[in-house]
Amino acid sequence: MTPEDPLRHVLELAGLPGLPEPDAAALAGRRLLAVNGTPGARESVRSAAARHGAVATAWDDDRESAPGDDEIPDIIVDLGVPAGVPVRPGAWRAPMSRTVEVLRWVYPVWARETRAGRLQYVAVTAMGGSMGLLPDPAAQPLGGLWAGLAKTLPREFPVCRPLVLDLPADGDPGAVVVAEIVASRLFEVGRPDGRRVTLMPRECPVGGGPVPLGSGDVLLFTGGARGIGFEIALEMAASYGCEVVVTGRSPLPAPDTVWLTASAEEQAAMERDLYTRRGDAPVVQVRRRIATMRQAREIRQNLDRARRRGLSVGYRTCDVTSARDVADLVRDLGPRLSAVVHNAGIDQPKRLPSKSTAEFLEVIAVKADGFLNLLTALGDHRLKVLCAVGSQTGRYGGMPGQLDYAAANDGLARLAYWAGHRLGYPVKTLAWPTWEGVGLITNLKAATRYMRPITVAAGTRAWRAELTHDDRGEIGYMAEIGEVAPVYLHGIPLPPHWAGRDRMLTRRFLLGDVTEFAPGRLLESRHRLHADWATCLHDVSVDGAPAMPVSLALELLYAVRLWLGPPAEEPPAYTRLRDVAIRPAALRLAADDTVTLVRHARAEWRGTDWVADVELWHSGIRAATGSVVLTDDPGPARGGEPGEDGPPAPRAGYRWAPTAADPADWSRTVDGWARPVIPASPLDLFTLHEPPTPDLPVSHLEAAVQHAPGAGGADPVWTLAEGRFTTGTAARLRTVPHRGLALITDDRGRTVAELIGSRWRPAEDHRSPISEEES
Repeated sequence: MTPEDPLRHVLELAGLPGLPEPDAAALAGRRLLAVNGTPGARESVRSAAARHGAVATAWDDDRESAPGDDEIPDIIVDLGVPAGVPVRPGAWRAPMSRTVEVLRWVYPVWARETRAGRLQYVAVTAMGGSMGLLPDPAAQPLGGLWAGLAKTLPREFPVCRPLVLDLPADGDPGAVVVAEIVASRLFEVGRPDGRRVTLMPRECPVGGGPVPLGSGDVLLFTGGARGIGFEIALEMAASYGCEVVVTGRSPLPAPDTVWLTASAEEQAAMERDLYTRRGDAPVVQVRRRIATMRQAREIRQNLDRARRRGLSVGYRTCDVTSARDVADLVRDLGPRLSAVVHNAGIDQPKRLPSKSTAEFLEVIAVKADGFLNLLTALGDHRLKVLCAVGSQTGRYGGMPGQLDYAAANDGLARLAYWAGHRLGYPVKTLAWPTWEGVGLITNLKAATRYMRPITVAAGTRAWRAELTHDDRGEIGYMAEIGEVAPVYLHGIPLPPHWAGRDRMLTRRFLLGDVTEFAPGRLLESRHRLHADWATCLHDVSVDGAPAMPVSLALELLYAVRLWLGPPAEEPPAYTRLRDVAIRPAALRLAADDTVTLVRHARAEWRGTDWVADVELWHSGIRAATGSVVLTDDPGPARGGEPGEDGPPAPRAGYRWAPTAADPADWSRTVDGWARPVIPASPLDLFTLHEPPTPDLPVSHLEAAVQHAPGAGGADPVWTLAEGRFTTGTAARLRTVPHRGLALITDDRGRTVAELIGSRWRPAEDHRSPISEEES
């Protein structure tokens, strides 16, 4: 394994604690809609919800039009395809069409909602309670389509909390559904054999026995003529001498077609000519024509690559949604067909109001119906391996506009589980992240904001290992995660030994409990620290009373950049903290040894800068303010002169015990004073099993705050004109006290943090602390 390799993980069931009976008024003031499933299941959910205070909206199969706008629910329970419906192509279409219709109906209201915890979408599936991991003769795998859709809904409705609830086929779902609506923050919960479980990813190397492949084998790749599929098809043909067949929907043009063999410059000229001569034809029609031409050129170039290397890679026309096409293909390949990779897929990322229902269903059909058509065509033919190509969009939710693509991929994964329990050979699903430079992804820059792409070399290396080993089930590959919407931080479990786990747990801590959210605009959250586990609260004293560290308040101000970035692919280059004011006396512990903060943040463009204004409130008093500024202005260089004063003196009234030091610890430099500071480890700050790791250098910031100049008088405010932070391991603090400049550097003298205008001021000289009610 190399550093560029993504984390390979499998899924296993992890036990969850049981739930108490919800309070009789647990759903008071809420409106619930139960849709799809059977009439009995819908009525069970409505009755249970009514017993706990909810009002039900009815939209049964015999009611063609949507209820009135005054009946729009804030809870949707979608029962999808019931158990007992035959698992066959198209069996999901009618209920999925109803789901799309429901989502279009609620869209104007749900898309505007900013209050967290009110909107909920529950996809109820019927795979025995194990989400497909365990065999169940009555399992209905088509419910996986709704599971993937549910986990992507927060991209359309940012404060919607999704839940996938998997239940046994028999039984009354109402009581369980209501209990999970009230209690669960996780995205996926199952109830097998009366237990309560969730899916937990676990790092796992490639396992199982070898799958022998050689020149006598035929490997079929549906949709493998372009992108990722062709790269691994080429790799398998080169490494094992197999005959490889790739497919596409359309026949290839004749080899002498002019545009097929034209140079890149000639092709560009032809495309310009198509636009120029389009006449009354709509632009979208020309774009489709050009896309078709480009795809055919790519396929021809790929086949030429294989031919030049002497590899046996052939192309067949096959629409995987056509049972006849698939049956003809499998029959023609004959008994040498040894491995099948269902790689066909399409992605048409558009938000729901801009996407037709036909487009939505088409994306699902290629993955789901294509797989079922393959199973039918294969019949009793025994393969060495059957591999379904999925995506992390199905497992963890997709990007904006990918409701259908996520549904298709999670549906495919559950169909593969279902098939694997019934077939006598290995069936596996590979859930990939984005690949760098190849694949279906329409906007690589946008995708990279959510997860770092894996390289083609790392992906093909991993894929080859998967196709030559016979382990089974869903196998995920996870790269480094970028932006994470608030609802995902709490809803998705993290692999125990994943390198990015600490970072995600820290983000959960810094996010707190969200009460209101709008992407790129608004974040309100609550943060409660108790001295029993937040031991850093014992390290600070303000006029002799314990309090929360200034550095932690600074961290909560700065952290809003993680969720309130600008709505653009290329944010400004530099991130700053500006105009910070923190009142330590307002951060003192309450009588119950807690500090409970409310954070308010709002963001907007101001000229060419993106600015998020943040406030922290404690016990109704504003304790801290500041602005996170994203700008392309690097700012002036900040130099310093030694001055005539002595070493910095500690601030009277504010004390951070770990950095309390003798004046002899300071040494004179050419531009001020410097001292080493011992970094604080996360366990120094929080006595938790997996403590958060602050992004900012806590001990060094505390030393800077404690030794900042200024005379604050009683109840002073620490102010900071600008803070600049980079990555690195803090080692030393350098200050120019009379200028209010502090630099935190690593052991090589490189700047880790720069504090400009770090001073103590009387409260009346700054913005006066006011009560929350007055703001």
